[in-house]
Amino acid sequence: MQIRILLVGDDPESAEADSLLLKERGIRVFTAFNTKNMADLIAEIKPDVVFFDPYKPNNQITEAYNNFVNDIKFTQLPVVFTLSDDDVYLVTRKRTASKDRRTGITDNIIGAIKMALSNTITSQRKTHKIHHPNIEIPMLFTRA
Repeated sequence: MQIRILLVGDDPESAEADSLLLKERGIRVFTAFNTKNMADLIAEIKPDVVFFDPYKPNNQITEAYNNFVNDIKFTQLPVVFTLSDDDVYLVTRKRTASKDRRTGITDNIIGAIKMALSNTITSQRKTHKIHHPNIEIPMLFTRA
């Protein structure tokens, strides 16, 4: 099954570059530049991850991200938000996850998507171990 990502941005050229990178890795990408009809778009596309990628220094995408994260209808959708020109990505998994495993930061777009879709968030703050009968895997978590 192909991963579906809704890429929300404010610059078509920047979104095209990220979209191309993701498509080369077999991910199905839908782009959006109008944040007012996000609920309808999400209902139609049914994305696995919503990716907010602001390019210009304005608050339009940041406000859309904040509204999206705070909307109870979208608690099951993981979200990725580009934080800076250095391509640092804030990942917010399903908001139904426990608070200490809900968010994380990664330094590349593919890592952000993998983190958003994974069951755990890794970081460098705390180390926990998952106990399995045959395997002991160290896991790193961050706090929300």
